[in-house]
Amino acid sequence: MIKKIILSFSLLAGITTFAQQGTASPYSAFGVGDVKFKGTHEVKSMGGLAIYQDSLHINTLNPASYAKLQSTAFTIGFTNTSTNIASQNSSSKATRNSFDYFALAFPAGKFGMAFGIMPYSFVGYNIQNKAQENEFTVSRQYLGDGGINRAFFGIGYEVNKQLNIGAEFAYNFGDTELSNTKFIIDDGTGFAIDRGSRKLLRNNYSGMTVNTSVNYTQPLQDKIKLQIGATFSPQSSLKNNQEVNIATVNASNGSVIDEESSTNYENKLVFPMKYSVGTGIGDPNKWFVGVEYTATQNSKLNNHLQTATSSFSNGHKVSFGGFYTPHHISFTNYLSRVTYRAGGKYEKTGLAINNQEVNDFSVNIGVGLPISRNISNLNIGLEYGQRGTKSAGLIRENYFNLSIGLSFNDKWFTKRRFE
Repeated sequence: MIKKIILSFSLLAGITTFAQQGTASPYSAFGVGDVKFKGTHEVKSMGGLAIYQDSLHINTLNPASYAKLQSTAFTIGFTNTSTNIASQNSSSKATRNSFDYFALAFPAGKFGMAFGIMPYSFVGYNIQNKAQENEFTVSRQYLGDGGINRAFFGIGYEVNKQLNIGAEFAYNFGDTELSNTKFIIDDGTGFAIDRGSRKLLRNNYSGMTVNTSVNYTQPLQDKIKLQIGATFSPQSSLKNNQEVNIATVNASNGSVIDEESSTNYENKLVFPMKYSVGTGIGDPNKWFVGVEYTATQNSKLNNHLQTATSSFSNGHKVSFGGFYTPHHISFTNYLSRVTYRAGGKYEKTGLAINNQEVNDFSVNIGVGLPISRNISNLNIGLEYGQRGTKSAGLIRENYFNLSIGLSFNDKWFTKRRFE
């Protein structure tokens, strides 16, 4: 049965990964776009702690955790995002549905292995502004669409009962289309010009990235254990085959009047170096609390819009969270077997516009609902957060995410004596 479910969801994942616009954020115009959280929903509901590892769930942030798996695990997740976008003068709302991840993992002696696919980042924006240039009043429109996906393979190894190490190798690929259109809406005499200029960039990305991790577990008194973990991703770059198209367009409908030039380039898109360190404590079958610090060398990022008013510096994030399961093997009380999760994060993204930093914070809650005798579960998570500010001509995003994921567990490579 589980194999049929995996096949069905695999086909669905393949469709949605390549055919979705997962963001409506103007901030996706900068850097590599709107970077998606790369963990599962059960991890996200705990603030996104990469350090946490157990024997049932796949933690795609931490390849060392695969060595802890005791059964074959399959997981898939989706999110509905509602965003209120507001400036000092106006506001709008946007809703997006996105595929988040598909992963399959299994134990193999002291090793644990996992593979899957997920989006890395989305680009989806429509920015318009007016400005005075000499005697002309100029209108500019910036449009962006597309994104980058990642297919990954990870392996974890149990050095001993306390220490695990791991590495993940990902192939990143995708396309984006970015345009900058300029119209003169007042030539100084009150008349608009009936045509404008457009610069169109089509990008095709491909390349490898690596993520490594280490986890150390120290037993304390009774069933309490201390977990310490770290991850490290070195700087890498993707090959970017870029087409730059310059054209004259109609002011009324945007159609091309005359294509002036089309040039192909080979560029690089930088993925910055990133590391995290964290620690937590708890009884693996009952409760856990932890905290984690993540740093990203975002000063290396490219800027899509290449405007003088925006820049990148190094970013960092602090995450915290945990879970509580009243009685995980209760036969009489279903609610006692439910896992309750909560957490939050504060992130300095490193992006600054008009000398104003763009920061992000959010809080999460979630539940893991048992759905079968094979310790599988339905994970539901809620996230509320805020990114940006209405100061300095920027926009503020208040977002609400409803995430739903399935986590199946089974003994695939153990021959059963009874069915």
